[in-house]
Amino acid sequence: MMPGDFDHPPASKRPPWQIKTALILFLVLGLASVTALGLQYFNAFGVTVITLLYMLCVLWAAYFLRFGQALLTAMVAVLLINYCFIEPRYTLWVASLQSWVVLTVFAILALTVSHAMQQLKQQMQQAQLAAQQSRFFQSLAELLATQASVEALLQSACQHVHAIFGWQVSVVQLSESGELIRLAGTPIEDIQANSVQWALDYQRAIGIGTQDWPELGVSLLPFGLAQREVLVVRAGHDSPDLHFLRLLTHQMAQATIKLHQQIALAEVKREASEANFKKMLLTALSHDMRTPLTAMLGAINVLSDRQITLDTVQSDQLMQSLQAEASYLTQATENILTLVKLDVGASSLHLDWESPQEVIQHVAHRYMQRTPSIPLQVNLPAATEQQEVLVKMDAILMAHALANLVDNALQWRDEGTPVDIVMTIESQWLVLSVFNQGPGFPPAFAISAFAARKQPAAGTRGFGLGLSIVHTLIQLHGGEVEIKTSYDGRTCVSMRLPFVWAADLMEMPS
Repeated sequence: MMPGDFDHPPASKRPPWQIKTALILFLVLGLASVTALGLQYFNAFGVTVITLLYMLCVLWAAYFLRFGQALLTAMVAVLLINYCFIEPRYTLWVASLQSWVVLTVFAILALTVSHAMQQLKQQMQQAQLAAQQSRFFQSLAELLATQASVEALLQSACQHVHAIFGWQVSVVQLSESGELIRLAGTPIEDIQANSVQWALDYQRAIGIGTQDWPELGVSLLPFGLAQREVLVVRAGHDSPDLHFLRLLTHQMAQATIKLHQQIALAEVKREASEANFKKMLLTALSHDMRTPLTAMLGAINVLSDRQITLDTVQSDQLMQSLQAEASYLTQATENILTLVKLDVGASSLHLDWESPQEVIQHVAHRYMQRTPSIPLQVNLPAATEQQEVLVKMDAILMAHALANLVDNALQWRDEGTPVDIVMTIESQWLVLSVFNQGPGFPPAFAISAFAARKQPAAGTRGFGLGLSIVHTLIQLHGGEVEIKTSYDGRTCVSMRLPFVWAADLMEMPS
């Protein structure tokens, strides 16, 4: 059952007067049948059995008809018993005390049972109505909880009430100039602005079912002191229960207030997040770009100063420093631009079925072209040579994430040791891992590494956005990141992504 669904008794296709006529005819037929049966088998049944049969007719009338009709049935039954079965028969005269006692007891018992049955029926109807209203309010609460805007909430509530009860329902509001504005629901004619203003001023329900302005033809119920909305209900011939309408108005008003608060809170959080993000970007630009730019500028000044004599080794060292700082600056710039893009969310990703092998080979090729060469090893599983795997991903950003892990491994590896990129298949996950031999991460780093946008410690280089970007990107791809130490003591950072076999993807319906 979807939110807002409500099982209510289907309305009968026949008008109420036809149902009542059918019940009365059935009752008359029952009395006639009991009378005919009693006359036919009087000697076998006796007065006692026949009296019990008439009592069944009275009970039936008390349950299905009103109290007055049940009382009339009891009187007719007494007359029939007296006329047809009490000596002397076929007269209204009662000859014996025993007959008087029988008739009197039957009359008292019929009246008592009819009254008790009417009370029981009223209690059952009240219980059914309470249960129906409870189910209605529960279904309405489920429906309102799914709405994202106040306009949609009010419109859904009006449509739900109309679908369940068939009432014309709308929500109106008075503008500052006193104009009547319909916010939701079906248009209801003949609503005057002054009546809505009166209901708002006195915070009282007016119209049908109330003591104030009953001639309006509709019921007006204000939402509350702090709100300007008014619920308008036109129920047709059936006058709605005022208590029920007040509960309905209260629930709509509370849902509206709650949604206003949620929207305001979300706006405050968004503004705070944007302010935090801008502050972080400024810090990143200051920390990650000023240092390499200063180093590059110093190296360029030395190389361009003709008064400074440099040998070949010194010149090569300065050129390598320039190359390293330029490479670091490029990576820092890409990190910041990627973080800006990821802040938009999954909608900014260009997802398509891509080969992870191609992404790995593309990243490895970039590093192997550097001078001096970087010891980078790639290990792909043999199984993928026979059956290709595909991942739905943004290939450019995924390559950037893998490059971040490689850069991190290169920065913290022991000198002369290689960095390995390994691809494995684990159950439903494709795992891209980067291994390096080095000091590894601190014990608490597995918890704190992904707390993005932290201020770097004094004396450390880099703003530390790399792992934060990797973590955010993998989450947007439906995966996860894991930091651990491998069996041979190397540090391992893994990206785990959902995948499909290429052959299975081709068999899927488009």
